[in-house]
Amino acid sequence: MKYIGPFFRMNSLSIEEIKGQLFYLSKEAMKIIALNSKCGITLSNRNSKKSSSKNDINILNDFSPLVCVYKKSSPTFVHNKTSRSFDESSFKKDILPSTNAFMTLSLLELNKTYSNYTCENKNISSIKDIYKNLCESQLNFYCENLRNSEGFFVEKKNVSDSNSKNFSVVDKNKKFNFSDQAFMMIAYYMYSINYSEEDISKDYKSFSLEILQMFLDFKEALYNLSFNELCKILLALNIFFDISKNEDSKILLIDLTDFLINKFDEKDYFQDSIESCSLFYIILLDSFKHTDINNFYEKAEEILNKLKSLYDDEKFIFITEPNKKEIKYSSLEICFYFLALLLSYKEKESTIQDRNMISNLYKKYFINSSLVLSWPEAPTLDEMERYRSLSLKSKDMLNETFFRMPNSLSPNNTGIAPVFSKSVTYSLKKNSFRDSKASFDSSKNIYLFFMFIYYLKDDVMSYLFPESNKEDTANNIEETETKSDITEEITSENMNKE
Repeated sequence: MKYIGPFFRMNSLSIEEIKGQLFYLSKEAMKIIALNSKCGITLSNRNSKKSSSKNDINILNDFSPLVCVYKKSSPTFVHNKTSRSFDESSFKKDILPSTNAFMTLSLLELNKTYSNYTCENKNISSIKDIYKNLCESQLNFYCENLRNSEGFFVEKKNVSDSNSKNFSVVDKNKKFNFSDQAFMMIAYYMYSINYSEEDISKDYKSFSLEILQMFLDFKEALYNLSFNELCKILLALNIFFDISKNEDSKILLIDLTDFLINKFDEKDYFQDSIESCSLFYIILLDSFKHTDINNFYEKAEEILNKLKSLYDDEKFIFITEPNKKEIKYSSLEICFYFLALLLSYKEKESTIQDRNMISNLYKKYFINSSLVLSWPEAPTLDEMERYRSLSLKSKDMLNETFFRMPNSLSPNNTGIAPVFSKSVTYSLKKNSFRDSKASFDSSKNIYLFFMFIYYLKDDVMSYLFPESNKEDTANNIEETETKSDITEEITSENMNKE
C-alpha cells in the first residue's frame, strides 16, 4: 500500500521538508535535463556506453547524456519507439557558457552528495559513474567548442541539424561576459578537487587558475560592469574561495564586495530588481562567512529587513508593484527572494513569524501557482533513498512530504518536465495566479537548480545522514531541530486567511 501521510499536510510542513522538496526537485530535474531531454549536443552512443556503469539498470537505459545544453525548448516530452525527450523541433540551439557551467557544477555537487551513500547501492553507483564521466566530457567540449579566437568562453550556436556527431558550432556573440569565465573557472576547479586522482585534473586546475589570473589582471575593468553582472562574478568568487581557499581570490572578493556595497547605496535597486537585491543578500552572507568582516553582515541585515518589508501577510505574497492590478514575477525573482529568506532562517535567531512567512510563501508560489510545471515522484517505499541513513527501517522512513506534496502533478501525469516557468502573473484583485505558458529556458532553470543544490545540499544531507556528520554539522542539526520544534506548525489563523 502506498504511504498516505497526514490529512492536512501544509499545516505540519517543516523547514527541513521545504528544503528537502526543493533539493529533490532540483536533483531529479537535473538528471532529466542532463540524461533524457536531448536538448543539446549529445554524446555518441559509443561514448555513452563508455560513460555508463557496467551495472545495467532501468534508469540509465536509452539515456542521451548532454555535453552541452541549448538555451530554450518546449518542456513537453515527446515519445518515440526507444525513449522520450523534449520536442526537438522546439530547440533554440544557442549555447550559453554560464548555463553549461551551471549544468556541470550541478552534477559535480550531486556526486559529492552521493559520497554519503556508503552502502552498496546499484542505482547510486551507476549515477555516480555516469555523472563523473559526463562532467569530464562536458568540460572537454567547452574547452574545444565554446571559446573564441582569444580563448574566452562566448555564446555559440549549433547551426547543424545534427545534435550528436557532425554538429557545427559557430560564434553567436564574439563579445565575452566576465561572469561566463567566472563560472567556468569554478567548474574546472571543482572537477580537479573532486577527482584529484584523474590525469586530467591537474590540467583542469591549472586552467582554472589561469582564468583567476585573468580576473586579477583585468580587475580595473570589473568596476565598469553592471550591478547584476558584478553580483554574478562575486557569487562565483565566493564559491571558488569556498572550494579552493585561494588567497588571491579572497582579496578580490573583499574588494568587489566593498565596491558593490557602495554601488548598491547609490541607487534604489529595490525598484529595479528584487532578483538582484535578493542575490546580493545571499552573496553578502557568503562574503561575511569567508572574511568575518562585520560591514558585510550589517549590509546583509539591512537588505533582509527591506526584503521582509515587501511581504503581505494577508495575501502571502511579496509585492513589488503595489499600484498595479497584476504583478508579473520572473522565476529568478521568486526563487532568489525565497532562497534569501530560507537562508536567513538558518543564519539567525528566527521567530514564529519568520517560519510562517517562509511556509506561506512556499505554499503560495511553489505549490499553488504554475511556477513549477510538474514535480518528480517520490522514491517508493522499497527504495533505500526513502529512509534516513538508507536503513530501510520503518522508524527511519521519510514522509512523502520530504520529497514533494502528495497531490502535486508528476511528469507522468502532465507529460511535462519538472522545470520552472519563465514567469507567473498574480492578480491582486482575484488573489490568484494566472496559468503560465509551459516553456523551458535553461538559462533560468539550470541556474536556479544549481543554486538550490549548492545552498541546500549540506542541510539536506545532514538531515538524511545524522550519524555520519562531523561535530560542527551535528551542532547545526541540533540547532535547526530545536528551532523546528518551537515552530512546528503554521497557526490555523494564518492558514485560514487563504
